[in-house]
Amino acid sequence: AVMNTNPKAVALIFSRLSNQYKRNNFTLLKENKSQIHQALLCYRFEHGQISRLPKALIKECLMAFASQQTNPSKLQKDVVATFQSLGYGVNEEVLCTKTGYSIDAVIILKNSEVAVEVDGPSHFIGYKPTGKTILKHRQLRNLGDKPLVVIPYWEWYQISYEQKDGNKTKENCSKKKEEY
Repeated sequence: AVMNTNPKAVALIFSRLSNQYKRNNFTLLKENKSQIHQALLCYRFEHGQISRLPKALIKECLMAFASQQTNPSKLQKDVVATFQSLGYGVNEEVLCTKTGYSIDAVIILKNSEVAVEVDGPSHFIGYKPTGKTILKHRQLRNLGDKPLVVIPYWEWYQISYEQKDGNKTKENCSKKKEEY
């Protein structure tokens, strides 16, 4: 599984990183800092371990991770527009404050919010999610503050096809909305 690493091995790596960081012995690229942040989420929150990384490095890694540029796809824009046309409030590219991940959309219901990830073809190898996608979903589900719904592109395309074929989807979604 993605990042299902032995916590003792991670502790050793973090210890070495910490020592080098304290001695100003290296430079980390933004991508490296982002990966350290993801590993730290796994280590601290999924494995319940205490990190010995310097607080300044932890902050640098979070900032590098949270500042990654997002570029909403046409698919994501279509999904958001559909939820808006059904009368839902939608916030796009919402930063999850617990993880630093950017959430594609947050749908506002009467008494709650739901995080939505719209996953296009680059999130999959065939119909199986990539390791990066698995990790993001797992960490958002385990550490995020909202329930997560994932919409794979092929399911959205099927819904879109059905919608064009008799407008059944909009009717079904409207009925579901009344339940919330």
